[in-house]
Amino acid sequence: MPNPTKVSSSISFDYKVTNVARTHVWMADEPFELNGQDVGPTPKELFLSALASCISITLRMYAQPRNWDVGEINIDLEMIEHEDRTEILKTIEFSGDLTMEQRERLFEISDRCPVAKLLKKTIDIKLS
Repeated sequence: MPNPTKVSSSISFDYKVTNVARTHVWMADEPFELNGQDVGPTPKELFLSALASCISITLRMYAQPRNWDVGEINIDLEMIEHEDRTEILKTIEFSGDLTMEQRERLFEISDRCPVAKLLKKTIDIKLS
């Protein structure tokens, strides 16, 4: 069985949350208009950043051994919540010199990053 991924979070006042994973610490908060202090991204923004980060890393890992000139990879994600489903719109741009075939292959690979694959599964959240 693989090692589980772990994050610990704590909240003491207002909506500012301190998150810890391994040796890394970061904040999440709500914006001023929702009575937060806006000291960090919202939980949904953190969620999207995890997906965008995973896609970026996966694309770089795929391109490097093939010596594809991806240059800088820019990913924009927009989450739209409907009543019965959630839609994430994805835009990927490469500053490097790629053929159309290489771009198309990288777009396909972007759906195969570990976080994207995780989101396509049924997820059970249980109290331990």
